[in-house]
Amino acid sequence: MKRNQSKFRKGFTLVEMLGVLAIIAILMSIVAVGVLSAINRTRIVATMSNFKNLETAILGFVALPEAGGKLPLTKHSNASKIFEATSQEANATVNAFGGNQSDLHLEIPFIEVGLLERHPTWRVGNDGVATGRVELGKEYLWNRNKSAFTTKETSSSTARAGNDWTDYIRAECAPVDPATTVVPGTYDASGMMSTAGVNFMTDGTTRLSGGTRCAYVIIPGLSLKDATDLSKELNGALNEADLKNPAANKQTKGRFVFAAPGTGEESVVGYYMLANL
Repeated sequence: MKRNQSKFRKGFTLVEMLGVLAIIAILMSIVAVGVLSAINRTRIVATMSNFKNLETAILGFVALPEAGGKLPLTKHSNASKIFEATSQEANATVNAFGGNQSDLHLEIPFIEVGLLERHPTWRVGNDGVATGRVELGKEYLWNRNKSAFTTKETSSSTARAGNDWTDYIRAECAPVDPATTVVPGTYDASGMMSTAGVNFMTDGTTRLSGGTRCAYVIIPGLSLKDATDLSKELNGALNEADLKNPAANKQTKGRFVFAAPGTGEESVVGYYMLANL
């Protein structure tokens, strides 16, 4: 008569379990780094896609009969260059260079003429629309007949007062100032690189000539990492930003520039040149 022999299964020892857990932890950390890297990459790609959409809108706008090959100014010391005659006097100081007011942006006329469906959604910096901090119903209007911004409602005499976009991402257009030197410390959130206009060194050494209008995107609240990543993507060989080198936390060359952060600041304001016409 055969006896039933008990079969014993050997379990994991404590050391083996710790080893398995360690391997799992390492794999999870590798996956997490990869996922975060992919997410960051997606944000940068989405930002560059917004730039391309705005550049396409610019080409469409200057081709319109009423545009006359020019972009609408959002910044100028002379309000008659921006507003229609009926409202320019009341708003003469709104867009004076060096001021803190930023009530106008290029998305207004682009949306009005159908070149943009809506304001771009930004994955970097401070997006005032996505966060609900900007009430779009209060925006200035664009008068296509006069190719100028206006405060007057088309169906009533109600006047509109523009939002303050100082702290939020938007596209601007200002005269090129040949004397402007693109160096850290000359930028501010209202979009000015000087009290006369804006400039870029697209080839790394030569500033833009005067007599033209420069369209650009202002990105307040930009993290240093996003700023350096954008600089690498947009400036290529002209990139000088290096997150690992505190002395190089800036970019003064190319189409995308930003200044080094000030004392106690964690973010910067970035500028991307869309077009020079």
